[in-house]
Amino acid sequence: MILTPGQLYFINEQDIKTGARSNYYKIGIVRDAEGRDSKNRLLEHQTGNPRKLCVVETLKMPAVEYIETNLHYLFARNRVMGEWMEFTPAELQSAIAKANELKIEMEANLPDIKRAEELKKVASNGTKLAPTHDSQYWYEEMLTFKQVITTCEEVLAMYDDYLYEAIEKGVAAPGVAKVQQRAGAKKFDEKLFAAKYPEIYAKYSSTTSDVKGSFRIAPNKDFVSDISSLHSEQVELVTDFMDMLENADHSLETGFALHEKHLAVLEVKQYAEWRREIADIKLRVLTNDSDGIEGICTWKRTEKIKEEFDEDLAKIQFLAEYNSCLYIEEAKE
Repeated sequence: MILTPGQLYFINEQDIKTGARSNYYKIGIVRDAEGRDSKNRLLEHQTGNPRKLCVVETLKMPAVEYIETNLHYLFARNRVMGEWMEFTPAELQSAIAKANELKIEMEANLPDIKRAEELKKVASNGTKLAPTHDSQYWYEEMLTFKQVITTCEEVLAMYDDYLYEAIEKGVAAPGVAKVQQRAGAKKFDEKLFAAKYPEIYAKYSSTTSDVKGSFRIAPNKDFVSDISSLHSEQVELVTDFMDMLENADHSLETGFALHEKHLAVLEVKQYAEWRREIADIKLRVLTNDSDGIEGICTWKRTEKIKEEFDEDLAKIQFLAEYNSCLYIEEAKE
């Protein structure tokens, strides 16, 4: 998680001739590290725009990029293009309130987020902890929202199948879906380079140590998710979307209705991912430097010695040899 603080801003448009404000708002950020503020960004956005742009709200945020990403997903149904949203006055206030809510929650969890990052570099001590009330609570949170995410992903996969079927039938889906052929990217084969040019490889390689270990949640086949923390509207959105997909035709009207539901499910999924990530962080902190918590999680971390190859420097010094070990990835749709 990127923890850089900064400003989260809401920009609105105003017609120069009439003075009327539009319902379009841009949600953007300026990171503190950039040495700018929302006024600088306003001037950049103003260039080439025939409407006057106005900053309507600026909020100081921790982990500003992470909060911005969450806002864009949580208000996916309001998205017009890129970072621009269409809001009624009430929806704008709702978005600002949600930003402040995320800020408060992020600030409350920031010490644990930083501690969880530190623990990634701490070798575990070979012992396991007994479960506590707190670890059991966060374990159940983790399992609950993991299941919500899985359900959303299954429904979204059904929607992708619906779109592919529509495209195969030649049904237009403007602004909703298109098939794009991507050229295969060039990749460097490090193993081939090491085999062909062992002396060069050795010259630009160094040995380093790092702590590695995967954090895993214990499975529980008998666990029953408690989704009471989800709003009834969120549960109904996912259920309705699934029902619509099972009986959907490929008319234009149905396509747009499904797209609206699809955006709503993305909002539910993002909310669940936020809750799951907080539970993950809490469990890591409770695990501390142990190998895990009995029946809840394992986090065995050991020091690994690895060899690192300075690909960039080798490319500069031995370009021909480097290029001889490039290959093209298979093109993807």
